Amino acid sequence: MSLKLPAKLPPPVPGSARLVSGPARVESLLLRLHASNDIPQFWEALQELLRDTVPHDALIAYLNFLDFATSWQATEILATPNAQRPTTWFQNRRQVDMTPRYVLAQPRKIKVYRLSDVVPDQSELRRSAFYKEFLAPGGWMHLAVALYWRGDQVGSQIAIRRTKEQGDFTTREVKFLEMVHPHIETVLHRLLAYEEERARRRWLEALNHHLPYALMFLNWELKPLHVNQAGLEVCAQWNFGAEKARALQPRAVFAPPPEVVNACAVLKNEWLSHQSAGTTHPGGVTRVVHPGQSAMAASIRLHVEEHVRTAYPGFIVYLENQAGVKPPESLPAHSLLGKLTTAERAIARDVCEGLDNDEIALRHRKSVKTVKGQLTSIFRKLGVTGRAQLIVRLR
Repeated sequence: MSLKLPAKLPPPVPGSARLVSGPARVESLLLRLHASNDIPQFWEALQELLRDTVPHDALIAYLNFLDFATSWQATEILATPNAQRPTTWFQNRRQVDMTPRYVLAQPRKIKVYRLSDVVPDQSELRRSAFYKEFLAPGGWMHLAVALYWRGDQVGSQIAIRRTKEQGDFTTREVKFLEMVHPHIETVLHRLLAYEEERARRRWLEALNHHLPYALMFLNWELKPLHVNQAGLEVCAQWNFGAEKARALQPRAVFAPPPEVVNACAVLKNEWLSHQSAGTTHPGGVTRVVHPGQSAMAASIRLHVEEHVRTAYPGFIVYLENQAGVKPPESLPAHSLLGKLTTAERAIARDVCEGLDNDEIALRHRKSVKTVKGQLTSIFRKLGVTGRAQLIVRLR
């Protein structure tokens, strides 16, 4: 991987301190940043990058502001040891901090600014409540901030603090922060999107966990993506017999039943054959019965995610262990969520979290009118008349 960096860094201005690192070192640090697989790795790489290039006393990162215009509350706040404070410290500063007003008053979405851009007169700064309460106690006098936007809102920010002795941030340092801004932004957006997707998956897993019917999802490689508690129990009964399964921990001995895996493999080959022939797979449900226990069966459907064209198909498996059960014509409504589009499932989740329409619209960068229209569609599909019934139905 090669990063596009200038042949040489911006020239120093008179009286400025030279950056510690040259272009080769900066490129190495940025490569490490891009290699981050989670937020802790990102934070470590970011600290090293800025420690080597923009000398400072403290560093704070606010990830995912809930509403930058009215609150400093963020989903996560990272700080170097000398800047760590109680959560209320960060939230209370919004009442006296003049920097949000400065940012929101600008005619364009600024990326990097200094506290001296907001309050050029240092004597005026020293008189401010912001300085007295949130800078002076830490020995800080100077501040540089990088903003990372989410639509029309500030999504995240990185604040770099300096003492009076370290001096203000130079024009050269600000240009350097602007130069690395797109690199940090790319990594940050990628990791936050991943965290959001992981949260959604965990939410759905929690929702599935206590469903009264047994569900299992297999990926294209026939490996389990998720199985709920009832599914774990039925798989244990399928593989070991009901009597022996009672003495086992279902999760500890879990394995997809071989008959189910074989049936999925057949479906997979059929789908590939239709793809090669340019025809459409007929779909429907494949029924598999346990070879020695007729009351135990599985219904399998090949699922193709039409909204994510690069995704491989997967397999949804409904397991049962009841005598005399009529084979289902389709999978149960997991059935409920299965009736919704990807966007509608996300909004249904938000409703269960207690978000109102304005908050949902802000989270997904949609208009309130669009959210209301999608909620109407959700209510109709799930046969409910309002938010309360929706929450009860999904939970």
